[in-house]
Amino acid sequence: MSKFDKFILVLLAIEHLGFGIYGLYSPTSIADLVGYELKTEFSFSEIRANYAMFTVLGLMAFFAIFFKSLVRQTYIIYAVIFTSLILGRVLNYFLTEDLNNTIMIVTAAEIVVVLLCLIRLFFLRRRKEEETE
Repeated sequence: MSKFDKFILVLLAIEHLGFGIYGLYSPTSIADLVGYELKTEFSFSEIRANYAMFTVLGLMAFFAIFFKSLVRQTYIIYAVIFTSLILGRVLNYFLTEDLNNTIMIVTAAEIVVVLLCLIRLFFLRRRKEEETE
């Protein structure tokens, strides 16, 4: 595994473990960051469910640093999940025409994650093809 892959995976692990654990531990605080109101037990469950997903993503990135066999799958899963988040934000824009700075910054960060994952997948595939020749 390249040093660049390790660097990307460390960043993904830190970011998503951090936010994930924060959302699991303190759903009220994370809801305040994004402007949610938690009025029912179900709303707390929804926040924790979503942030459990971020925690698991962070764990996947962390384990992929040590287990080379997880790198490709981690990049694929990140690309799929973050593409779905981007599509949701684009759909929200078309439905509400709401596009403030925070939404644009978060969307840009998600696009960077997807692009990094796709680029790394391309180079991993290319390296594998070169090794088999």
